[in-house]
Amino acid sequence: MNWPTRTTVLFIFSLFTLFSCEESGEIGLDIDETKLGTAFTDTITVKASTILAPDSIVARNRGNLLTGSVTNSSFGLVSAKSFLEVGITSGVGFEDAANARIDSTVLVLDYNEYYGDTTQNLTVNVHKLQQGFRDDVTYFTNSTLPHDAAVIGTATFKPTPRKTVKKVLTNTTVNASIPVRIRMTPAFGAEMLAQSGKTPLSNPTEFLKFLPGIALTSGNDAKSALGFTFSDSTYFKIYYTAGGKKLQYNFIISSTNNRFTQLSADRNNSSLAGLQQTGDSIPAANAGNTAFLQESVGVKTKLTFPYLNKFKQALGTVAINRAELIIPVKSATAFPPSPYLYLFETNKSNRIGRQNGVPIGISANGSSLANFSQPVAATYNSTTQSYTVNITAYLQAVLYNNRINGGRLIQNRGLLVSPASLGQLTSLEALSLQGLNQTLLNLAPGSGVKLRVYYSTNQ
Repeated sequence: MNWPTRTTVLFIFSLFTLFSCEESGEIGLDIDETKLGTAFTDTITVKASTILAPDSIVARNRGNLLTGSVTNSSFGLVSAKSFLEVGITSGVGFEDAANARIDSTVLVLDYNEYYGDTTQNLTVNVHKLQQGFRDDVTYFTNSTLPHDAAVIGTATFKPTPRKTVKKVLTNTTVNASIPVRIRMTPAFGAEMLAQSGKTPLSNPTEFLKFLPGIALTSGNDAKSALGFTFSDSTYFKIYYTAGGKKLQYNFIISSTNNRFTQLSADRNNSSLAGLQQTGDSIPAANAGNTAFLQESVGVKTKLTFPYLNKFKQALGTVAINRAELIIPVKSATAFPPSPYLYLFETNKSNRIGRQNGVPIGISANGSSLANFSQPVAATYNSTTQSYTVNITAYLQAVLYNNRINGGRLIQNRGLLVSPASLGQLTSLEALSLQGLNQTLLNLAPGSGVKLRVYYSTNQ
């Protein structure tokens, strides 16, 4: 319900007297009556800190196959390697295997993600897995599978993420990457040919006993990382000649194959050197009025609103008509920000709040707070260089100690901001493997994160 705003001289004077001893910017009650019946403020204090919250980042069958390394003075070093099952078609072997000759074996990987310095060469190596995937195991970004040290395929190339190419079928010109062509060793092709007509090539289950999968690693000098995707341009083939004919043997690589990406971070000698253990925190005020976000490695931002109670006490009975967070990004950055942000409730230990194991996300405007498994995605606006997210229901619940469905109490412990590459995710999906985007948030006085509130008072 909205009441007409009647801000009298006496009311303004009493508020001025009440907060005259407060530090400038500690609580905002600047009122803009341009909206009929609604007062407005955007000077409520918002404090921020960067925290490490790498809780169980699920990687199994999530996202692309990230491979390579990204390093800079802000976030430190992040390295990625990927693990993938390779399939076959049951009962399909090599034609005229006894007389066949291997011409070449190639693994071609398309990619639609790129991070770091793509002007430098990147080396991608392929290794055999020593152990296969288990159906009863959830693989996280800190999981691993043993693989041979020996390299069975390698390619050194300069990534071309924005190469202009022409699509033949549609006769259109687009910006696209040129897939990476990895030539496998002759020994690998010969080993596969030798299995023709034998148990390993009889069906996918037997094949995985022979070749549990492959690992994709990068050279020690990697300056970039790529996200290999399962497009029509990604394939694994053996080219061979038999009976005077040029033939192919096709392995199966698709998004249905078991896979995961392993990530490791070294933040020493970076702006985030203070983030070593889960829950560690760096106040934005101690980092040049900057907060940090990095996908997939648990670098998140905690936003707190320490003076909300004073806001309520000063105004008495108040109806929150709309509340939104405006989260600006620092413009002078060498890397693009994450396309989306998700907000989650948090606790005193800087961990994401959960109910029955499900992360408690901030749901879309108009949705019940009970719908926390479907959080709203704040989309990056490149024009304003900021994100905007509606938190009306959350702020109402905090101010009035509302309980959700008569149970969970919403407390003013702040919100965790988590970056993501994708929108329209569940709360569990939003905290799973994403990309490697890095975002610097602006917390500078006057131009930093703001909580914008439209409210009505019963005067």
